[in-house]
Amino acid sequence: MRLTGILALLCGVALVLTLQDALLAAVRLPLAAPDLLLAVVGAVAVARGPRAGLVAGFLLGLAADLVPPAAHPVGDQAFVLCLSGYLAGRVATAMRGSVVRPVLLVACLAALAPFLYTALDYAVGGGGFRGVVAAAVASAFYSGLITPFVLPVVGFVLGRGESRGLPTQRSHSRLPGVKTLNRRASAGSTQGL
Repeated sequence: MRLTGILALLCGVALVLTLQDALLAAVRLPLAAPDLLLAVVGAVAVARGPRAGLVAGFLLGLAADLVPPAAHPVGDQAFVLCLSGYLAGRVATAMRGSVVRPVLLVACLAALAPFLYTALDYAVGGGGFRGVVAAAVASAFYSGLITPFVLPVVGFVLGRGESRGLPTQRSHSRLPGVKTLNRRASAGSTQGL
């Protein structure tokens, strides 16, 4: 990955974390807040598959765990978003053709996330499961509302990478057994695959 790609990745992570902490967490909604991080990870997983969802979930979750307003143990969000990204990528390969399906997928993952956070907290000697069902329903509703706005933005950003020769899930499924080459590396090459 080039320096510009690394800088773009860092700026994207910083932007998503800032939007989550400054805007969405500041909005006082009953029981939960919309989970922009989960919506972004779900959108990446839907567009690029389980491996990209896993990596995006881990990177965003670890960044969210390390940014100062975090009041939970380091690794909680990284684990939950990593697992959510992988699950979203696995399920997304089976559900193509509808705009509503990815929104429902992110809403289901947002409903699962409070249970995962509570289970992790309980495993290390924290509190119980009181109020988790209400928080799960609210989180699913709020995340489902913001996902239709997140999906096109993530698709546009990932589409810009696709136009630069980055491999995608679609290019691998179209040509089984053939590697996707970077355009710059293959521009001077005349050899066939």
